[in-house]
Amino acid sequence: MDDRVIQAFYYALGGVILGIAIAINWSYFIDTHTSSILIISITTLSSAISGFLFPNCIKGLFMVLWNFFK
Repeated sequence: MDDRVIQAFYYALGGVILGIAIAINWSYFIDTHTSSILIISITTLSSAISGFLFPNCIKGLFMVLWNFFK
């Protein structure tokens, strides 16, 4: 259980970085009226919850999203 909480914390930190990348791309190409804080917080929470519930599957999803926004 402790390992999953630690993994969820690490994925939450990664979610912050991924959320910043998504927010930047979102503001340039999709919609400038969406709150960047909302995008970052949703990405952080979803990464932490997914990292806790599915610790082995989230790494592949993270890499796909990172390569998509890179």
